[in-house]
Amino acid sequence: MRFIINLFSVSENVEKKDVFIAVEPSDDESARRRAELLRKYVMPHKNLIYSICIKYTYNQEDIEDNYLEALVNFFKYMDSYDPARPVKTWIYAVTKRLVADLNNRNKSRMPPDDNIDISEISSSLPGEDEPSENCMGMDNYHKYYNDDILWALDRLKPIYKEALLLQQAGYKIGEIMEITYRNGTLQTRNVETVKSRLFLAKTQLRKLLTRDGEKRVD
Repeated sequence: MRFIINLFSVSENVEKKDVFIAVEPSDDESARRRAELLRKYVMPHKNLIYSICIKYTYNQEDIEDNYLEALVNFFKYMDSYDPARPVKTWIYAVTKRLVADLNNRNKSRMPPDDNIDISEISSSLPGEDEPSENCMGMDNYHKYYNDDILWALDRLKPIYKEALLLQQAGYKIGEIMEITYRNGTLQTRNVETVKSRLFLAKTQLRKLLTRDGEKRVD
C-alpha cells in the first residue's frame, strides 16, 4: 500500500490542483519520516512558498511548476532541516535558491526584458538572521543584501533606488508607478519614466558591483 502526501496549490490566481507524492513500500522508513517532517514543518507554510515563487520566477507561466518543484524538493531533502533553525528562514532561503536555479535552467527560453533581479549580480541569500516576516520592504531591505550591495544602493539617486527596491519587493512596473506617484517622487503617471529609472539604476549597479555582488576594484 502506498503512502500518499497531498500537496495542494494555494494560489488564488490560478486554478487549484491536487498534486500527490506517492511513497512506495520500498522507500518506507526514510520516506515516511520525510513525509511526516514535510507535513509538520513545510505544508503549514504553502502560501509563503507560493508567494516566493511569484516574487522570484522570471516567467509567469513557470510559477505553478516552480511551486510544485519546490514542494517536491522539500520532500526529498527534509532530512537536512535543523529544527533549531527558524523554519520560515529556512523555507525562504531554500525556495529562493531553487527558483534561481530553475530560472537559470529556463533562461534559454526567456524573452528579453528589463526586469533583471539584483540576484543576477549577487549570489547572496537570506540567512540565519532573516526577519521572520520573510517579506522585503523599503524599511527592511538592508537585511537582505550584503554590505557591498548596500553600499552601491546608497550611491544611486534616491528616485532610482526607490524604483529598484520596489521592484525587488515584488511590485510590478504599473504598481511602482502608482506608489512613486503617490509618494510625490513621480510627477505624472508615466510607465516609461519608471522603466527608465529601473534601467539607469541597474546600469549604475553593474558599474559598481561584480556579478557576485561585490564592490568592483579598479
